[in-house]
Amino acid sequence: MKFLNIIRHGEAENSLIKNDFDRELSLKGHEDLKELNKFLFQFVLKKHKIICSTSKRTIQTYENIKYSLNEDSNLLLTDDLYLANLKTIYNVLLEQKKSRMITVIGHNPGVSDLVSFFTSNYEIPDLNTSSIAQIYFDNDKKIGEGEGSIKFIVQANNKSIKSII
Repeated sequence: MKFLNIIRHGEAENSLIKNDFDRELSLKGHEDLKELNKFLFQFVLKKHKIICSTSKRTIQTYENIKYSLNEDSNLLLTDDLYLANLKTIYNVLLEQKKSRMITVIGHNPGVSDLVSFFTSNYEIPDLNTSSIAQIYFDNDKKIGEGEGSIKFIVQANNKSIKSII
């Protein structure tokens, strides 16, 4: 793996009726993801592996940005990513590491911890909803703590893209 895109799902509805797994994106979540989709189009991503949590809001996140991620990419939906911690996400990635690029769509705190782990930068703010961090690995044989470099971290919010790093 040379590139890892780490995406936190869009803002979810607040619901006391639905369980957490079934919460859908809010209207703001959908709108923010439209902006993120526009931002990602500039990269013209090639076909790659996309690993997505099976929660309702992460699948809806994927649906909102699948065209900019290249809809011909290989999608893997897995229950393992639902509210997964760093170690679980890392193990899922190791199973797919032969791919040149992988995109993960998941939840905090696991996705934010993953950014910090791969960059050894534990001062990076947590990923907000509708955020993406792209990490580059100089040596695709060494995918571990501190082996990655941040290319960018951005958040879509209120019809704009904000650069975090």
